[in-house]
Amino acid sequence: MPLTPGLVANIPQVAPPEAAKEPEADVIVESADTGVDRPEMDDVGNILKIEHADGSVSVSIDGSPIERAAGAAGNGGWFDNLVDRIDDFELSRISDELVRGIEEDIESRKDWIEDRAQGMRLLGLKLEVPGLGGSAEGAPVEGMSRVRHPLLLEAVLRFQANARSELLPVDGPVKVRNDGNNANYDEDMLANYLEKDLNHYLTDTASEYYPDTDRMLLMLGFGGTAFKKIYYCPLRNRPVSETVDADDLVVNNSATDLRNAKRITHRSFMKPSTIKRLQILGVYRDVELGQPGMAHLDSVQREKAAQQGIQVSTFNPDDRDREIYECYCELEIKGFEHHFKGKPTGLEIPYCVTIDVSSKRILSIVRNYDESDELPEARTNIVKYTFVPGMGFYDVGLLNILGNTTNAVTAAWREMLDAGMYSNFPGFLLSDSGGRQNTNIFRVPPGGGALVKTGGMPISQAIMPLPYKDPSQALMNLVENMAQTGMRIGGTSEQQVGEGRADAPVGTTLDRKSTRLNSSHVSESRMPSSA
Repeated sequence: MPLTPGLVANIPQVAPPEAAKEPEADVIVESADTGVDRPEMDDVGNILKIEHADGSVSVSIDGSPIERAAGAAGNGGWFDNLVDRIDDFELSRISDELVRGIEEDIESRKDWIEDRAQGMRLLGLKLEVPGLGGSAEGAPVEGMSRVRHPLLLEAVLRFQANARSELLPVDGPVKVRNDGNNANYDEDMLANYLEKDLNHYLTDTASEYYPDTDRMLLMLGFGGTAFKKIYYCPLRNRPVSETVDADDLVVNNSATDLRNAKRITHRSFMKPSTIKRLQILGVYRDVELGQPGMAHLDSVQREKAAQQGIQVSTFNPDDRDREIYECYCELEIKGFEHHFKGKPTGLEIPYCVTIDVSSKRILSIVRNYDESDELPEARTNIVKYTFVPGMGFYDVGLLNILGNTTNAVTAAWREMLDAGMYSNFPGFLLSDSGGRQNTNIFRVPPGGGALVKTGGMPISQAIMPLPYKDPSQALMNLVENMAQTGMRIGGTSEQQVGEGRADAPVGTTLDRKSTRLNSSHVSESRMPSSA
């Protein structure tokens, strides 16, 4: 009796010889030659037994539906790569539809990307020294100030420092507590051992967890949205929790959360050698991808490179990373249709599809739902972190809260610095006794000059003196008020409210509520078990 994967037994229907003894079996199968397969189902419609027309019988030994075992047969595992079992025409259709949809998702958040890139400039992490080349932001005069107020940067760093102390303590981030009513010493010790093991894993084995999470907290406070991707890494051979920047997680802004998003795409860049290793391990399809093309960087990716002072584009194909789309989506794939009560439903079910962007070749298609799901729901692979809930998918961060204020204070700072510079090093004009003046635009830097055609007249009679003056006290007070307002708004998230307040006076509503909860807990604990 040969067994197929999924614990399904194919029992050939062969008549025993007359002299043979009665077989010692738990089940004796009798079938009539009807010319068609006859399935037997349970109460919910799962097929547990099929009597085939050729006289053989398929029986589920472990009670699982036969159609599910038949779908898993031959692939070695439920979450293995299915791409080699799908024809090329179907793969091309899936790739074209997904790439087209991902490009539309990227276009739908174009304004959000531009705001995020502008916000990175407001952080002032890149040195901008006034020079003879003028200002990169189109300042009309050479040598004008390019300083930025650190209001936004201060708020982001303060949030990161506070969050790090809470979420990444030295002894480990995991705290395990046994809340069972019948907890005993053995269970408490088991909880302590679990806490120690998990903390050891996150601090020693997964050595990338702490710096990676610290980087995520910086971007969470800045942009308001951050993500963690939890998966099993075949190269490191262990579970991994890694940060995915909001710029690299492409979700259409019409979605309100990850669960109702039609597509979730993780955009990443991999070395060709890494892809080759995954192909050797069988994680990716072993197919020729050709030379990687030039990466099409958006505004945020270019601004990140500019803040670090690096050049990300290279003309040498051997030095380019391959751009990869890992798309979590719902598909109806020919040959892997969803069945319910033995009938195809046409339901699109969750998959994870990996696509090489340059060649548009699909590298892997993996089921993204549990084998026991009758109506498949997507597994949780991405975890979203939120600073302040927004009106759409992307949330509100300190960039949105303090961006305009930082712009205003920065402009006021520059005006005061430039006014002081011109007051100490005023510009001047030179009289040129020549003929006609070719322009009426004069760009006089601090301590610099320009020629003016006066036609022989005294220069004091030809033009009016430049109106330089010291910064006023009113302007200084305005700048200070804007900075204080911004710091107050930016520090709202750090205000202790509710149970976090240590200075709550006795007799408040909070304390009375806590007293009622504690007294209720005591009274319940004193009640007899029969009650």
